[in-house]
Amino acid sequence: MNTTKRSQQLQDILVDRWLSGGFNELASDICHSPTDIRIMFDLNNHPDAKIAWRSAYIIDMIHDLDNALLKEYIPTIIKKLPNESNHSIKRHYARILTQYDLSELADGHLIDACFTWLQSEEIPIAVKAHCMLILFKLCKAYPDLKQELIIVLENLIPYGSKGVVNRAKKLLKDLYQNQ
Repeated sequence: MNTTKRSQQLQDILVDRWLSGGFNELASDICHSPTDIRIMFDLNNHPDAKIAWRSAYIIDMIHDLDNALLKEYIPTIIKKLPNESNHSIKRHYARILTQYDLSELADGHLIDACFTWLQSEEIPIAVKAHCMLILFKLCKAYPDLKQELIIVLENLIPYGSKGVVNRAKKLLKDLYQNQ
């Protein structure tokens, strides 16, 4: 089957199967096809936001099943994430990145995006929580980030959601102990 036909088939599945479930099975099937994985990444750019974020959801599930399948895509995710406008895709990509040592891969764009999103009221809680963890891990490789992260986390505590405040306090405790 050619790539265009397979892409359309996967799009149809992302639309039709959404209400009936079966995404674990779909993710498991896609794991066996590097072409399908590549198509899922391409579908992140689909003009229909639902198809775009559902493809990111499947990518996240594939990562949970076998993270080695996505290792080659980590630089792509790092490059794409700072410019991503779809909050659902941000959540899935940031979640994936929390599970890697990004010290050799992260660039200023990713770091700036994480700091910006932490301070934005428009960014969902899950994205913020993942950004906190990404920045926390990067502080180990880049100690100069630590003080800025401490300030940002301290500023989140007075008005953040319970989840954000809880995560911020835990990370602040570790950051203070390692100063």
